[in-house]
Amino acid sequence: MMDMNRISTPLLVVTGFLLLGGCAGTGRNAQTEDNSPVVAVIADERMTLKNFEDAYAKNNGGWEKGAAASLEERERFLDLLVKFKLKVREARERGLERDSSIQQELESYGASIATSYMLDKELVEPNIKKLYERREVEIRASHILIRFANTPPTPEDTAVAYQKAKEVIALVPTLPFDSLAMQYSRDQSVMMNRGDLGYFSSGRMVKEFEDAAYGMNVGEYNRVPVRTQFGYHIIKITDRRPASGSIRVSHILRRFSPTREDSTAVSDSAQAIYKLIVGGLDFAKAAQQFSEDPTTATRGGDLGFIDRSRIPEHIAADFYSKPVGTVFEPMRFPYGYHIFKTIEKKPVLPFSEVERELRNQYQANRYTDDYTAYLHGLKKKLQFSLDINTMYTFTHAFDTATTPSREGWSDTLDTDFLQRRLLTIGGSGYSVGDAVAYIKASEEFKKTLLSSQNVEKVIERFTEIKALEHEAKNLAERHPEFDRLMKEYEDGVLLFKIEQDEVWNKIDTSHAALRAYYEANLQQYQLLDRVNAQEILVKDTLRADSLYKRLKKGEDFGKLAQEYTVREGKIKASKGVWGDLDPQTHPVTEKAWAMVVDSICAPFKLPEGWAIVKTLSKQHARTKPFDEVATEVANSYREYASKQREQEWVDELKNKYGVTLSKGSLVEAFRRNQGETN
Repeated sequence: MMDMNRISTPLLVVTGFLLLGGCAGTGRNAQTEDNSPVVAVIADERMTLKNFEDAYAKNNGGWEKGAAASLEERERFLDLLVKFKLKVREARERGLERDSSIQQELESYGASIATSYMLDKELVEPNIKKLYERREVEIRASHILIRFANTPPTPEDTAVAYQKAKEVIALVPTLPFDSLAMQYSRDQSVMMNRGDLGYFSSGRMVKEFEDAAYGMNVGEYNRVPVRTQFGYHIIKITDRRPASGSIRVSHILRRFSPTREDSTAVSDSAQAIYKLIVGGLDFAKAAQQFSEDPTTATRGGDLGFIDRSRIPEHIAADFYSKPVGTVFEPMRFPYGYHIFKTIEKKPVLPFSEVERELRNQYQANRYTDDYTAYLHGLKKKLQFSLDINTMYTFTHAFDTATTPSREGWSDTLDTDFLQRRLLTIGGSGYSVGDAVAYIKASEEFKKTLLSSQNVEKVIERFTEIKALEHEAKNLAERHPEFDRLMKEYEDGVLLFKIEQDEVWNKIDTSHAALRAYYEANLQQYQLLDRVNAQEILVKDTLRADSLYKRLKKGEDFGKLAQEYTVREGKIKASKGVWGDLDPQTHPVTEKAWAMVVDSICAPFKLPEGWAIVKTLSKQHARTKPFDEVATEVANSYREYASKQREQEWVDELKNKYGVTLSKGSLVEAFRRNQGETN
């Protein structure tokens, strides 16, 4: 079997190129039936401008990047596509797809690709789209929190809190919600907000709370308590509105003292600063000069973009109702006064621009729970069953101090037991022997101690994989585009295989070849003059003379440099050491180059002060001997030789199959709207 670690790199390069299927058309310069010009013909295969556009966009960051690309960049990419298609065509002409190692590779990893694709299409994508849809809506809700008596809660704590929440829910139709919140809620903020959480959108609340809130309409409340890590919630939806996007804000902060005794003085200073800004003082300069928020003061008070739902509603209403650039009068907070200025407003970004962020958010906060629920439903659908007796025997059959990495770990299982059915999924049975084979092949469990609990977890994982594989068997029927993905994967494997045969395996890597390359490229292996100096720099001649005398008496140069040098940065941190440099770099290195190693010069004048220099080492220009650079030579030679051999091979393929390019058509690329056929 091929080494997938080696295959993965070329696959990164070729994935996505196979949007370029053959297109109908007659004549080498004809247009195809969809009126897309032909930009390349390889033997009888036509590559249209549309093919090129789709491939370029997929491999180079999207349609807009393609539209902005220069003609030179487009031509370079077309050459790459042609090379790719020539190589894969040759691989198929030779029948490499029937090679047993290739077939084994595809069979081995095909199931893994299918399950990953299935989970992305059927679990991840629908849920991140749901998250995005929620981002487009802001909900205002009030809640009552019934906390558990203990953390973590006991079953009794849970039952008591649940019953209390049910009792409060029964009161909602008859009493004001805010009054119930004041009486029953144990949320620490209830005294300030009377249960009103304000507006929020996706990502602000824990999953269970958010799911419940977005499932209700304005005026509704949940009839069944919603459990989160904090306790049970009664939620009432008071408003829904389209999301307002985000706003970029700068601020100046004036803080109260811990005792608040200076509140009047702080208010007066904030008003004075506000008047200066209204009078023409630049806000950013005022923030740098007056703000007591050190984090933002250095960048002119910039707080960046903030979602409206994260701003107190009474302040957000002002921010969004006034023109961008408005400076607001000082606002009092418990810790001081803020002067705000709005800088820029930004609507909710399109899905394509936030998809990566949503994926990361989903993977971090929701994927595990959703995956567990998905798998539970899948096992139910596939009528999963487990032989409990066989499972018990299997989980207790091993030395609990050993792991699957140890030879003979499964020898305690006899032949009859290995053949016994362990579980059934989708009508397919899996034996103990199947489970053992899975454990042996899996790197995941090599160092897992074979305790009964751990073996049970391994079988859970085995069951999970088999359920996913079974569900993915007919994946192409649900997602026809999966066939294209597998074709891409197959072509990537073929590309790697034929490049190994035609490029890497045909490079002469003998000692003589490496030596000849070294001799022909001696200029690459030159060492220039280098000097390493150590310096003490001081501001006055008296201090310099004093330090020089101490050095002459034998005091440590590094200690004195660490204590007295005024040169900042890396040199000071390294006790005055400059490192190996060209002697012409600086007057200090010039001085050191002119001295004997280990000698110390008398103080001399520099623009920065007075310097004392010690020469630590000197190295004159020379050619590195072959033995010293053998690895470097080998790497450079392989890169050089592989490019040479690849070009020879590609030229052979072009002569064999015939290639016609119409690069002039590339100037017309990306002028249609994405998705149009013409």
